[in-house]
Amino acid sequence: MNLKERIVDAVFGDVIESKVAERLKGASTSETEYGWRKLTGNAARELLTTTQARMIEIAYWLWETNPMAGWLIDIVVAFILGEGLPYEAKHEDVKKALNDFWYDPINRMDLYFPKHVTELLIFGELCLPAFTAEQTGKVRLGYIDPASIVEVVTDPENVKVIIGVVVSNNLDHEKRRLSTILPKDIEYVMSPKGRSLRGTFTDGECFFYAINNVTNSPRGRSELLSTADWLDAYEQFLYDYAEKWPQQNSFTWDLEVQNADKAEIETHVKAFSKKSGSVYGHNEKVKLSAITPDLKALDAEKGARLFRNHILGRKGFPEHWFGGGGDVNRATASEMGAPTLKMLAMKQRLVKYILEDIFGYAIEKRRTAKTLRVTDDEAGQYSVITPELSQKDIAKFSTAIRDVSASLVIAEKQGWVDRDTARQMFAMLGTFLGMEIDVEAVKDAVEKQDATAGYEDYLGGNNPPKSAGEEPENE
Repeated sequence: MNLKERIVDAVFGDVIESKVAERLKGASTSETEYGWRKLTGNAARELLTTTQARMIEIAYWLWETNPMAGWLIDIVVAFILGEGLPYEAKHEDVKKALNDFWYDPINRMDLYFPKHVTELLIFGELCLPAFTAEQTGKVRLGYIDPASIVEVVTDPENVKVIIGVVVSNNLDHEKRRLSTILPKDIEYVMSPKGRSLRGTFTDGECFFYAINNVTNSPRGRSELLSTADWLDAYEQFLYDYAEKWPQQNSFTWDLEVQNADKAEIETHVKAFSKKSGSVYGHNEKVKLSAITPDLKALDAEKGARLFRNHILGRKGFPEHWFGGGGDVNRATASEMGAPTLKMLAMKQRLVKYILEDIFGYAIEKRRTAKTLRVTDDEAGQYSVITPELSQKDIAKFSTAIRDVSASLVIAEKQGWVDRDTARQMFAMLGTFLGMEIDVEAVKDAVEKQDATAGYEDYLGGNNPPKSAGEEPENE
């Protein structure tokens, strides 16, 4: 090292090393990986958490182009909304207000709500701005692309309370601050800083929902994020195998001529006809055979199954749900579907909550505009009916109910349980068939029926009781 190099190293050595280290962060340590990056990696190929914007673009691209990714989203939406989500309300005016909201020509919830659920699963977020007509109180919903969301703001002292969403306009990059729609009594649990900050969100109101996130991470995560790389690898695996498939169906002729020189071999090759059905005559010194390539198709099938089960297992789906029968029979298929139905039921409850939350806001706005005059109790008496995710085995449940009912009769006679406990146990069986039995209402009805029956027996009896001291008549 000469004098100039020593001076540069002494003065700028640390700076140069830091700059080099920074540029080498994303560099691959393998020459074979040069120029490649993972699907969910950033531009520097760092294996870090993906940015929200890139996650949104990857999830949408996978759902649109990857058959398995699309199936993972569509199957959930089909189970949750395949039978629709009908709603009911005890008060006729409340039901009419919900119908007006549902079938509004802008809302068209029967058309757009399944799309919104799909978008929630793809992007991990759902942002619906709400517009209310002051005179009528009618609510109409819009939609904001999650890619336009700049920030989701929470209460500085309570991250559970999301107070607003900052949205950027893609055309002029103008930012809007939308206040999230929260319960009426949220002001009591919001901190002073949160209330002050919420006052700056004056550009409208919106519903905001996020999934696959933890409490202190208000932004949602796509259903496809954790399996994005594996979905891409599985698709690439199938493409590679598809390219080899024509070779699998091809063959080559192996012409062996014993004790022949090059000239003689070329003569035999020229004389050989490659047309199908032609005749090629030769003696015992010439051997002709067709050779097909062995591309290990069975190994490819095992590899595809390994990829597929790794992806499906993350989402709780058994392989026979995605076209892979395997060694599954009816009994094992029923048992393997239980975890999947539990996970789907959990997502169904979330969608039910979202819809009931929107309904509550629509009803409250109608009441504020005085176009819906009902009490607080009547306004809250509505619900969303969720369809059963699986078909009940009526034969199995009927046998169980029959056996348990007989056991309860014996238990009550033996004094092991009282009648109220027996009623509760029988009502519990009814829930497995989707029927809710009000034990107290049944008890009151039975007691009233018994009392009525006793009085009717008294009126219709042959020997009604006589007054005190009077002897009954002989028959």
